[in-house]
Amino acid sequence: MSNKRLLAIGCGIVFLFCGALFLALVGFLAYAIQDPEGVALRVEGPDEVAVGETFDLRVIVTNERPSDSVALSDIDIADEYLAGFTISTVTPDAESSMHVPIDNSQSYTFNVSIPPGESREFVFSLRAEQEGIYRGDVDACEGARFITQIAETVVRAK
Repeated sequence: MSNKRLLAIGCGIVFLFCGALFLALVGFLAYAIQDPEGVALRVEGPDEVAVGETFDLRVIVTNERPSDSVALSDIDIADEYLAGFTISTVTPDAESSMHVPIDNSQSYTFNVSIPPGESREFVFSLRAEQEGIYRGDVDACEGARFITQIAETVVRAK
């Protein structure tokens, strides 16, 4: 077999591999950008607090599916929102917590199953640290898919 033929076969294999990789990436992105079906998210907190005041930010995730459980993996809260607060406790306890730089958020891993028709509440106890208007996304994640609500709280002087 000639070198030109081997080179052509090698280039063809690389081309097919790159094409398959591209299609897999497009398929994953098409899957991941969709909201998880049958999941509702509600975020509750005060509209306004004073510097030094503590309050609860409640994140309620509801499974509206008729028969399948929701496998809630994480709750992510945007850095933009958290910039004015210190988190004192999280209830229930998160398995872990980490900063996600690509998303500019703090991610709390819970890995809980929510049965059909039921809700789970996650409470983040916050302390207001500085004046301002703090607004950001709160995401409830089921694997790579997530649903988003906005949290907004005004922090005024004492």
